[in-house]
Amino acid sequence: MKNILGIGTAGCNIVEQLSEYPVYKCHYISNEIKKTSKYKFALPELSGAEEYEAMDMAKLHKWLSTIEGSCAVFLCGASNSAGITLRALHALHQRGVKIEIAYFMPETEVLSEEKTLSERAFRGILQNYARSGLFENIRLVCNLRLEETAGSTNVFEYYSQINRVFTSTYYMIDVFRNTKPITSTFKRPKDSCRISTIGLSAVEGEEKLFFPFNQETEVVYYYGINEEKLKTEENLFRTITDKVKERITDETKVSFGIYPTQYEADYVYVEYFSPKIQ
Repeated sequence: MKNILGIGTAGCNIVEQLSEYPVYKCHYISNEIKKTSKYKFALPELSGAEEYEAMDMAKLHKWLSTIEGSCAVFLCGASNSAGITLRALHALHQRGVKIEIAYFMPETEVLSEEKTLSERAFRGILQNYARSGLFENIRLVCNLRLEETAGSTNVFEYYSQINRVFTSTYYMIDVFRNTKPITSTFKRPKDSCRISTIGLSAVEGEEKLFFPFNQETEVVYYYGINEEKLKTEENLFRTITDKVKERITDETKVSFGIYPTQYEADYVYVEYFSPKIQ
């Protein structure tokens, strides 16, 4: 099972949706948790990020010591509990845990000036840590992009609806990464390309990235195609190959894999990688 950890309300909400899939071992850190348990750590109610930064970490360090091997961490830069995030990540790294980050950028236009500056700085720090090799990878996600992809939303279920766009995509990419494709041109991304985002594509149609990404140097496509269609549709391989070739430039390497599915509809997922700070 894959360890995943949500820090703060937003991160925990993502992990709670991912808990529906049995491949994840879920951990939560939040001030909305009432009592600490094996998989949930109750943060005290503090007034801001500065107080969380100064918090005694002994109990949290002990709780984090149960996470071993690797861990994907989900968090949002606008959360007050972001103040303990870097210290928690450092504790995991010190124990040899391989860390992946999924960072959710809030709608910064509605934040205070102080929070906007703090979010930008925090996002930059995490990306620099990833570039240095402290983290295996950081995936950047923009809430506004998720909303655009979700389409119609309502106030009551807004965050649940936009989070579902991300969690379903994240899960399927994990599935494909751990499944042998019937054909692929996959290459391991360069070690320098640790900044990334994910999104949706189509056999024929536009891409919808979950972050306004720039200067991508590597792109990976995962084609989930109905198995019967793979057996019967003429020239489908050529259609996919030609679409992939259109994305190749001197600066951008592109690879893809094709997977048979039992779904009636086809699903295409995409990952962008870059060494550049976003």
